[in-house]
Amino acid sequence: MILATLLLSANRVVLADDLMERLWEDRLPRYARASLQTHLARLRRTLEDGNGDVEVIRTSPGGYLIEVAPDHLDLLRFRGLVDRAGHAESAGDLVGELSLLREGLALWRGAPLAGIRSDAILRDEVPQLTEEWFRCLHRRFDLELALGNHDQIVAELRSLVRKFPLRERLCGQLMIALFRCGQQVEALKAYASVSAVLRHEYGLDVGDELERLQHAVLTGDPDLVSENGYRKGGRELGTAVAPWTTPRQLTVSAGDFVGRAEPLRRAGAALDPGRSGAMAIVTMTGPPGVGKTATAIQVAHRVQDRFPDGQLYVRLHGTGEHPRTPAEILGELLEATGLNPGAIPEGQEQRAALFRSRLADRRVLLILDDALDIEQVGPLLPGTPACAVVITSRRLLSALPGAVLVRLTHLSERESLDLLEATVGSRRVRQEPHAAARIAAACGHLPLALRIVGARLAAQPLARLATFAHRLQDGARRLDELRISDLDLRRSLEQSYVALDPPARTAFRRLGLLSDTDITPWTVAALAGAGDEHLADRLIEHNLLEPVGLNTILDPTYRLHPLSALYAADLARQDDPASTGAALRRYIDSLLAYAERASRQLPRAIGQLPPEGGATAGVPHGGVPIDDVARVDVRPWRWLATERDHLRDMALRCCRHGWHVRAARITEIITQLASHDDALEGLGRLCVTVRDAAWANGDQRTGWRAEHHRAMMLLRQGRVEAARRVLATCVNAFKQLQAARELPYSVAVLAAMSVMQLRAREGLTLAEHAHELATANADPHAELLALGAVGDALLGLRRKAEARTTLERVLRLARELGETRLEAVTLNRIGWSSLRVGDLRAAPLMAKEARGLTGIGDRYGKARPLALLGAVALEQGRHREAIQLAEESRRTFARLGDACGEAEVACLVGEIHLSAGRPRDAVALLVPGMSRLDELGAYRVRDRASRVLARADAALGEQRPGRRDGRWAEDLAVRSLSRDGRSGAA
Repeated sequence: MILATLLLSANRVVLADDLMERLWEDRLPRYARASLQTHLARLRRTLEDGNGDVEVIRTSPGGYLIEVAPDHLDLLRFRGLVDRAGHAESAGDLVGELSLLREGLALWRGAPLAGIRSDAILRDEVPQLTEEWFRCLHRRFDLELALGNHDQIVAELRSLVRKFPLRERLCGQLMIALFRCGQQVEALKAYASVSAVLRHEYGLDVGDELERLQHAVLTGDPDLVSENGYRKGGRELGTAVAPWTTPRQLTVSAGDFVGRAEPLRRAGAALDPGRSGAMAIVTMTGPPGVGKTATAIQVAHRVQDRFPDGQLYVRLHGTGEHPRTPAEILGELLEATGLNPGAIPEGQEQRAALFRSRLADRRVLLILDDALDIEQVGPLLPGTPACAVVITSRRLLSALPGAVLVRLTHLSERESLDLLEATVGSRRVRQEPHAAARIAAACGHLPLALRIVGARLAAQPLARLATFAHRLQDGARRLDELRISDLDLRRSLEQSYVALDPPARTAFRRLGLLSDTDITPWTVAALAGAGDEHLADRLIEHNLLEPVGLNTILDPTYRLHPLSALYAADLARQDDPASTGAALRRYIDSLLAYAERASRQLPRAIGQLPPEGGATAGVPHGGVPIDDVARVDVRPWRWLATERDHLRDMALRCCRHGWHVRAARITEIITQLASHDDALEGLGRLCVTVRDAAWANGDQRTGWRAEHHRAMMLLRQGRVEAARRVLATCVNAFKQLQAARELPYSVAVLAAMSVMQLRAREGLTLAEHAHELATANADPHAELLALGAVGDALLGLRRKAEARTTLERVLRLARELGETRLEAVTLNRIGWSSLRVGDLRAAPLMAKEARGLTGIGDRYGKARPLALLGAVALEQGRHREAIQLAEESRRTFARLGDACGEAEVACLVGEIHLSAGRPRDAVALLVPGMSRLDELGAYRVRDRASRVLARADAALGEQRPGRRDGRWAEDLAVRSLSRDGRSGAA
């Protein structure tokens, strides 16, 4: 049994699982795989040659393969002879074809696999082998009749008809042979005998074809013996009373066809009749207007020489109001092959059987254009491997067995411009290349849209492309512009929309509420609110959602084509505003639930206010439960960073709808990422928008919370003075509002900024007050923030022992609370403190520990320790390493947009230049930014830069005027440390 299975798939891998199923079926032994290996080992020993040098059965990944030369296995020899017979047929050599078929049939000796005791083989393999034998047998008798050998085959046909009475084609061939031998009565008796067996034993009537043949015998139809009829028809003598008419129905290939190199290559490779033992089927699918029909016709023209018996083309009207029925289409196809309409049966099944019979052993290419579904195309498929089918459909038809899926998408920009040149003219496109590119982009690089534009511009040879490009920029009217004559993009989109079921239509309309964004299945479900988890699948099946890839939590993402999105937005505007508003709220609440989950897995930004309702607050207004939201836990930072822009857009949308609480919470979450964001200005403007929306709704506290976060954005840019002014107003407002939760945070950050502006005593007072407020409010996070500000102020006042004790306490509490960002900053502060007292062992350890903290996720956390390590290298005289570390830190602050942090590390770089004997490099680096530091209010950094410049001037023998105005006077006597490592970002 194992040998039989391997030989039936000779020279191909047979999976081990298939072998075990064949061997034991559903009665697998406990160690089936081991038993299989034992059987195979015995079989190998039996088949090996005397020296054991030849390995007939080879092990391959997942299975086994037996290598057999074509001449050593009857089945392979038979199939090789049939293939050669097919080539002889193509060359018109009927005699040679007949000789090869006779040789092939002579290899058969009784029923195939008769000695094998296996239900699986008898069920799965024997019927297929038997059908191969019958196809070859029928073709051989057709040739015998075509070559006038009817008297030589009568006896053999009689025997076969008695043995296989259900094979009506054999009976038909016997009737024709008897009629040609002048035995008209015997021919009718053969018909009566088969008819009686079918009726009495099976309760069936003979088929229509055999009935027509009986009538032809009764009437002495001359076509039964005519030279242009059955004698030369050769192939379908027993199933047709009409000669084969070779159809050539391909439409003209588009002269302006462009691109599609890979789809054409893939489809062309699949449409090879000799590729495998199965019929080749290519399904060409894609969204409306993508050019499926044009591409299918292009493929058909390229491969038509492989199908000498003709090419059939039929439109199925799957996207129309009245899709054609399979019975109607089969009638058309049968007529196209030369069958008289009166000879076509009425029933769909009978027509399908007759169509398969007409195409049996022929090489025909069938193009089924605009298919509705598998149910429509299934009855139209030929039954012979020599034929091939190309199906175009807006649906995937992914369940069609054995089909090669070719999915078309929009054209590339270059291909789009080529199509415009072909329709508008190369001169016009080259004269206005920018306008042509804008037109192609506005058309979403969709062939139908580009053809419409090309037709409109071709009709107006004097019109400028720039004018039309400007008209297409208005999304509200773009679909109205994409229409000419019977080409209408909106109507094409409408056909796909109407084909959806009602819940899927609702889902598609609701997607129009979103701007250009990636869509996941939960997006569709949240917007539709129908509880149908397969809504997205149906939109994908209809090619209204295009695959994009996997997102950061490994969910598949999709996108509406830009023009489909415009159509969906038009439909959404026509919906009831209350229902669309509820849908948008559901979606935003779902998105916010993801964001809340992700933000709770990340360390809090320093100075960030606690979320409304506490750190574990859920979605405002109750939110919606999402079963799979926990997957965000795996990649919370990447999810938030990827979705940041979309979250910002949704926050702005919430402001426009008056949902300021949702907007505020989204904004607070994405400002948590500000240390990873190069667009701090944009986040600051978002805070202003949320603030104004909250105040417009009478919500003062939420508005001032947004102001606090705007101050933090300013501070992260190094704009210390601007941040201090905003934060001072926040402190006053929170006091008036008695906002006990927010007040200590604002006061603590204000204290830190005072230290940065050389107001260390003021900073200490504010920090201690913030600590009192936090303690009274029992907020450990606020207490920790305030203690950090106390330690900073003590460092500024040079109270080293107190500062060290306070910072060590901050470090301990930060670790207990999981405040990894503040932990890293504190390690950095302690490291600088150690460096000041000459502890070159502790300082780098602190820096490396800060860098290695997991979960920081921000580039600030990497930049600060680099500066400290650079300072350590400077103290050790390793100038090259010091400059590399410091410059990397400075570039990071520059990329983050933190001017204060960049300037502070620049001071360190200047000190390295001085130590290395390069004072001019220090001057060139620091002088350009001095005035900017005054504008920012970064007085501590300004003071440090002044001192570095003074040392550089002394080294150069120059005198630079110092600055000692009132803003600087307070703490000049108590200078901040020359290397304290603090940037403007708290």
